[in-house]
Amino acid sequence: MTKVEPELLSIGDICSETGLSADVVRVWERRYGFPVPVRLPSGHRRYRQEDLHQLRLMAEAVAQGHRPSLVAKTGEAALKRLLIPKDNPRVERLFEAVTTLDTDEMRRLLRASIEQMGWKPFLQQVVAPLLDRVGMAWADGTIDIHQEHLVTEVLEDLLRQLRLDCRIVPGLGSVLLSTLPGERHRLGLLMAALAYASQGIRTELLGVDLPVASIAQAARALKADRVAVSLSIQSSGETTRRLLMDLKDRLPAGCRLLIGGQGAARTRKIEGVERMSGLEVL
Repeated sequence: MTKVEPELLSIGDICSETGLSADVVRVWERRYGFPVPVRLPSGHRRYRQEDLHQLRLMAEAVAQGHRPSLVAKTGEAALKRLLIPKDNPRVERLFEAVTTLDTDEMRRLLRASIEQMGWKPFLQQVVAPLLDRVGMAWADGTIDIHQEHLVTEVLEDLLRQLRLDCRIVPGLGSVLLSTLPGERHRLGLLMAALAYASQGIRTELLGVDLPVASIAQAARALKADRVAVSLSIQSSGETTRRLLMDLKDRLPAGCRLLIGGQGAARTRKIEGVERMSGLEVL
């Protein structure tokens, strides 16, 4: 049996550590020449620790909307300059609380921001750049995964409570929110749910990583007149497009299908599927 050097990583390790799919890693390898895997005698690919570090930065850059073709040609130092958010005192105070695992301070600062700014500027000017800041710090090793997970949970708790505090206005219809199979990014879904709920629209949150048949069945059972699907940057592409076409065909008559998130702009147009722009609800 061939002994695998302990510092070498499988593609499964790479995917779990970066959030990238195996397909994306292989496409980048083929299209951009990075990463360059070590080939074992068995033919299996293995990756170096430095590949993981660079792929984390690349994944974060792509998640922020930068083109893969650009980030693949950008060195580590330049990537960090590209990813560092502009000075934002609110975000920096929150980030300091993240680094010290001070959840009470995180919640206090988040609550103060939303009370002073309102929900939409709060999401655009605090939550989104905070996630960028945390993602960058995780990618370059400044913080660990438990710190990234903790702030995500704090944000999810807050967004859920804000949504539940919204008053439903009769006659405005209802929307069912979900993500497609393989898509596990929840924060974008919760932000969209808050955008709808703030308008008085009844929101039903189905969650993440759902088969299209289950989404359609829930839409029918809940009598939703809209289904909104959140797409991260990593869930765009032809596979996602086929899933959306399948979902559209399965929805009950009169139920609209909407897509939003960073992946929506990178998904080829589908007749009968509407795109949400930012936090503007349809």
